[in-house]
Amino acid sequence: MKTHQSKRVGDWIKDAGVSAITVSSVDMARYFAEDGWKDITIAFPCNIGRVQELNELAQNISLTLLINKPETANFLEKHLTTSINTYIEIDTGSDRSGLASNDITAIKELITAIEKTEYINWIGFYSHAGHSYSCRSKQEIAEVQNSVITQFENLTKHIEPDFGAFEICSGDTPCCSITDNFGPIDTISPGNFVFYDLMQNQIGSCTPANIAVAMGCPVVDKYPKRKELIIHGGAVHFSKESITENKITHYGTVAQKVDNYWEPLDNNSHLIKLSQEHGIIHCSNNVFKNYDIGDTITILPVHSCLTANLMRQYQLMDRNGTTVDMMQ
Repeated sequence: MKTHQSKRVGDWIKDAGVSAITVSSVDMARYFAEDGWKDITIAFPCNIGRVQELNELAQNISLTLLINKPETANFLEKHLTTSINTYIEIDTGSDRSGLASNDITAIKELITAIEKTEYINWIGFYSHAGHSYSCRSKQEIAEVQNSVITQFENLTKHIEPDFGAFEICSGDTPCCSITDNFGPIDTISPGNFVFYDLMQNQIGSCTPANIAVAMGCPVVDKYPKRKELIIHGGAVHFSKESITENKITHYGTVAQKVDNYWEPLDNNSHLIKLSQEHGIIHCSNNVFKNYDIGDTITILPVHSCLTANLMRQYQLMDRNGTTVDMMQ
């Protein structure tokens, strides 16, 4: 839920039969708990400075945290007043956070420390294989997924005899998008999966037609000699996330709506430069001629998570242009 951050979008997911969700902050957990979600994982290393709020949440929902160090468990045990669940985060190759999957000694020590507590219930392992974002083909994504599965199979051989059965939660968007092989993984928690974007298209997770969000920006100026449009859409709207295609680094691609999906207008019209509020689109001749000052131009974002978070609101593509709010 960390990508869309919207109760309305959450309702669609609930209608599809989902009952347990993953968020990325205490505030987001509270937001969705207020909307009736009862099983929430905060998929971010536990922030012990928010323990009072964690206690309040855990009184009303089944709350799962990520605990990666014994000192975190020890602090929580001293300050928790309500029981919580925990995953231990496993670093399966992204080099971000979590314990290395082959550091069996440290993993066992942490499980032992958690099991000595009264208020913390260890339920298993969590992993986000973020290194799949460096992939650029389905084969490369499959190789990452196979590596994750192998690591968890090996981990299970070492942990299960001493501590019994446990859950495994994993799920980066690329691996969840293209593979049918999940091995010992019990649950998945992909975030960007809900919308997709140009980065996921480049990785191989989706096609442009799968991208569910686009940014509408007003054209405010034109420069014929440069074949460039100036839009009110800068870094505070798109972020500075970029991709490089055909030796062109850009922050988004000009698109049009076709039936119920988006389609790039051509391969030569991209958002090539951002300042705080300004965006510069370098266009093909046809795109430049078809847009005038005052028109709204549609841009597919490089990273939908960041763009959604910056905009805080969606407009549905229906007759009424219904506005959908996000977490405030």
